[in-house]
Amino acid sequence: MTRPFDLWGQRGWCGQDVVGESNYTKQIRAIFGRSFDPNGSEIIALAHLIPEPTNRYDRNAVKVLCSGRHVGYLPREQAAQYAPVLTALLNQGWTPQVRARVWGRDREDWETGRVAFVGSVTLDLAEPHMIVPTNMPPPQLHTVLPIGRSVQVSGEEKHMVHLSGLVAPQGESWVYVTLHEVEIQRARSGRTLVEVRINGVAAGTLSPATSTETLPVIIHLQGMGLTTGARAILKGNRVKADLVVHMSKASELSDAWLDAPPTAEGVNPAQRADASPVQTVATTPRWRFVVPPSWPPPPAGWVPPQGWRPDPSWRPAPTGWQFWVQE
Repeated sequence: MTRPFDLWGQRGWCGQDVVGESNYTKQIRAIFGRSFDPNGSEIIALAHLIPEPTNRYDRNAVKVLCSGRHVGYLPREQAAQYAPVLTALLNQGWTPQVRARVWGRDREDWETGRVAFVGSVTLDLAEPHMIVPTNMPPPQLHTVLPIGRSVQVSGEEKHMVHLSGLVAPQGESWVYVTLHEVEIQRARSGRTLVEVRINGVAAGTLSPATSTETLPVIIHLQGMGLTTGARAILKGNRVKADLVVHMSKASELSDAWLDAPPTAEGVNPAQRADASPVQTVATTPRWRFVVPPSWPPPPAGWVPPQGWRPDPSWRPAPTGWQFWVQE
């Protein structure tokens, strides 16, 4: 059984075409049910992207399912680019999904006078290299802040030894980051800021104003035994890198979210308040993602957390970062 995985990079608008919808008009029409308006209906639904290697016309075919119904395929050229990443997610137990715009109406054929349904599907799908993060999520119990505004990180130039090895060949990628409270000492005073880390290593800080706004959330989650995670885009090359965190403002987080923030394992933190760190790591499943061949080696002396085991599917033999927890 797989679990749903929302592909990263969704922008809120559906600009990726789906092809072959004319062969699946019955399936598309069924999605609307009784709410269908013959003059034109539109809904936003979740679409699953499922590689179809047994397709006799295209071994890279990726079929699109909405509400469990086959509604078309990704265009052939793009399917070849997406299929490897989507297949890897499926093999790791995840079902890739994105938002889809489904449109339909009844149209009269001018020659025959018959009325027939026509429909189309478009997807909110980012570029292939931007649909999964290029690093693993934090190994400790954590929650990822909802995506929102773009926040520029400062001081990346001080961490280029670390960041230069993380920049993707395409020049940009999504990465997991964690946010931490730190004291910055100056000659005559100190200042509390939010430090941004990638793979546990410092990558820069948030501005004083943004740090002041974000610290209450970090402290609140820390009191629940959670590390604060976020999504960020890393751009650049080996001599210059920019890191931008995409996260909601503290004032935008609802009381319901603050009371029970989702964790990577999908467990309510309130149920784990008395769990020791060893129990937390050793008894819960974790996220697993595609790790690119270019991923840098772990820092000297790095060892996996207690209870973690090498991923048996990783080739060559797992001597680096790729570890998992057996469910």
